[in-house]
This record gives sequence, C-alpha cells and structure tokens, in this order.
Amino acid sequence: MKKLICVLLAAFLVLGLTACGSSADFVESEEDNDVMVIATLTINTDGMGTIAYGLEDEDVVFNEDFPNQSTVINLTEPETYLIKARPDDGWKFVKWTKDSKDFSEESEITVEVTETVEYKAVFEAE
Repeated sequence: MKKLICVLLAAFLVLGLTACGSSADFVESEEDNDVMVIATLTINTDGMGTIAYGLEDEDVVFNEDFPNQSTVINLTEPETYLIKARPDDGWKFVKWTKDSKDFSEESEITVEVTETVEYKAVFEAE
C-alpha cells in the first residue's frame, strides 16, 4: 500500500510539472501548426450589460441563451469587427473605452483590429 501511494504521488508530480509550461511553449505549438497570432481583441464590460460581436459583414446578434459579458479573440490577420453593447434592466450604456481611454458614446462600434487592444462597454445604474 505504501509503495502504491509513493507511485501515485510520483505520477502526480511528473504530470504536474509537465502541465506547467511557459507561454513560449504555447507560441511554439502555434508555429508548429502554422498559426501566428498577430493581435488579440479583448471585449469586456463594466457594470451590468451584455455584448455582441462579429466580423463587420456578419449579422451580429445578442445571444439570449448565453449572454456575453466578455470575450478574447486571437487574430491571425487584421480584421474589422462590429461590437454592440446592451444594458441590463435598470442600467444604461454610457460609453466604450479603448485601452482604458474614452472611445465612443455609441452603443455600436466598428473597429479595425491590427494590434492587441481592449474595448470595454461601460454601464451605470439608472
């Protein structure tokens, strides 16, 4: 029994060390698969509301079954996105920020993503 416990502990230790890779390991695996991420689009919310997003030529709709409050999209080439914000009941949409700076007071924005960026929909209670 003692030997079995030692073997199990050793196995967990080896598996734990193997699973703990660095971000460089992730990049290598992307290159191995011929995938090169050039930018990351992050969309978040501050307050109570939901977002909808898609490429600008897509029909962008809010998912009623699984409302989104945030997302991260890795891009392999520059893309233009349509991003929408909708407040929950008792809240109102205030603005979008881009990398923590005021960006737009329109609830729908179209943005060209060529570099890593974060957009945040800001909502406040009515």
